[in-house]
Amino acid sequence: MIELGPAELEEIKPLLVDLHLDEQLFYPEHPQLTRRQLEASLPAVKNEFVGENLVLAVRDPQSKLAGFCWLVLFDPGTGLEGEVAEVYVAEPHRGGGVGEALLERAMQVFVERGVTLAYVWTRAENQGATHLYEKVGFGANSQVVLTWYPRAGQAGR
Repeated sequence: MIELGPAELEEIKPLLVDLHLDEQLFYPEHPQLTRRQLEASLPAVKNEFVGENLVLAVRDPQSKLAGFCWLVLFDPGTGLEGEVAEVYVAEPHRGGGVGEALLERAMQVFVERGVTLAYVWTRAENQGATHLYEKVGFGANSQVVLTWYPRAGQAGR
């Protein structure tokens, strides 16, 4: 097992193209690119991670926060991605359009910044959040999301 150095990272580009060619078949709603198009569209592979946190908020008439939407924008080296990390609307403001306004603005940010893929996570039983996310354009997909949490004593090693 080796860790590729900065000068070797471009060697994975042909494998990335193969990966994208294989995977795009499972997402027919997205443009199906040719090998040549994928080769041209993939940026240089780098050993750095670029990211940004952006927090959107709505204030009530008394200037208190009615709700917020925390966005994470990041480029893992294959194009800009976005995540709606957190959305929260204070109890007295729920049902008044605050969450929808925040998420609509989040979607505008994704479009303005050229995000190629965006994520949002919620629990299946959180029907209100699921409905709101679907209303602004998110949809369920066939991917399986697995998570890993360090066991006691493993963190910070």
